[in-house]
Amino acid sequence: MKKVFLIFSLLLLAYSLSAQKYFITNQYVYDLFMINPADAGNNNDCITFNGFYQKQWFGVDLAPTTQLFSFQTPLFQNLGSGTYVFNDRNGNFKRMGLQQSFSVEVKLRKNKKGFTSLHFGLSAFIEQSSIDYSGFSEGAGLDPIINGSRESGMGFNTNAGLMLEVNNHHIGVALSNILPQNNPMYKSEWEPKTGPDLHVHAGTSWKIPDRDLYLEPLFYYRLNNLQNTRFDANLKLYMPTLDPNFALWGILAYRRTMDEQLGKDLGLATTFGIDYKRFSVGIEHQLGLTEAQKQFGSALILVAGYRICTNNKKKALPCTQKDVIIKAAKRDPNRGLKGIKNIKK
Repeated sequence: MKKVFLIFSLLLLAYSLSAQKYFITNQYVYDLFMINPADAGNNNDCITFNGFYQKQWFGVDLAPTTQLFSFQTPLFQNLGSGTYVFNDRNGNFKRMGLQQSFSVEVKLRKNKKGFTSLHFGLSAFIEQSSIDYSGFSEGAGLDPIINGSRESGMGFNTNAGLMLEVNNHHIGVALSNILPQNNPMYKSEWEPKTGPDLHVHAGTSWKIPDRDLYLEPLFYYRLNNLQNTRFDANLKLYMPTLDPNFALWGILAYRRTMDEQLGKDLGLATTFGIDYKRFSVGIEHQLGLTEAQKQFGSALILVAGYRICTNNKKKALPCTQKDVIIKAAKRDPNRGLKGIKNIKK
């Protein structure tokens, strides 16, 4: 049993040391600025707060657990701000950090047919990491990466991105971890040489004709110099109810690694949520499809949010749905009138 625990601990350690903050890419569907700073504070109508608690591999000691809090707000003129702090544990590896992002929007077109904007973003983050070797058995000392009973270090880095927005459609590209690795924990010759991550995303939103159902598909692709590629397909569904104080929403997500010739399934995720006035709460179940994930179980994420809108709107309809409903009303006044009335309330 000790041997199994040792192997499991070393695998977690190796994964933690070589990986970037990839747990962040499980929350970008809620806060896109986490992977692209150009989207920071993009919603000019609302200030938003989101909190996440992620738990994986139930019943396994030292299983991955993450807590994250994010905050977005529009600033003066065309500037936006996005901030998140996190605390992550993966086996004997722990880290916590802070990232601050700023964006600027350049209006290229604005008329009766809609608008076109180009967004630029920059962010900087600082991270404190530590590893505790004290619980390892003597056999772990054969691994050259293990030195002493504990290591810790602090590092910083930068991200940059841009995003093109045309009405309800957007496409963006970003680079994260642009600077060379400067955390002393990762300076060993045994460490893999990592580089920037490339993030590409595209999405849109529309209302199904004659139905109070709104769809927001979002596609995401990630690549780094270690060929650690990933492709995600997400679909957010939003449905108002007869009570304007309540709304229902959900997310379907498919994740796939593209490193192998034909790729390989990583997992599926299903989220169900409820909006009540300015509050939002949801729970996500991640179904892992790799052999390790099947053996150790799936993951759950608890999501909670709160928004403050400039027009003091307290109904459940999120600010991000305004343009969708107004445009639907122009195309079909009979179906869209109710939505506009709810916005005015």
